[in-house]
Amino acid sequence: MVNGAQIRAARALLGWDQQELAQRAQVAVRTLSSFEDGSRSPRERVRAAIVEALQKEGIEFIESDRRIGVTLNAVNDDGF
Repeated sequence: MVNGAQIRAARALLGWDQQELAQRAQVAVRTLSSFEDGSRSPRERVRAAIVEALQKEGIEFIESDRRIGVTLNAVNDDGF
């Protein structure tokens, strides 16, 4: 399951502030902030909206037994 630190890192890779991601995911900035700092865990549909907004921009979340992280798949001008 994606965590707040991964969301923060994904935003950094895209150069987005919390306002940008909240707007794109259609969630409250306060909800996003609480998720990122670990003080609250959002409902699954909210988490899914945040993840989807980031994935649309090329973010991939890495989660395995030994690794947790974030990567950005660069897209060229042709969309590939």
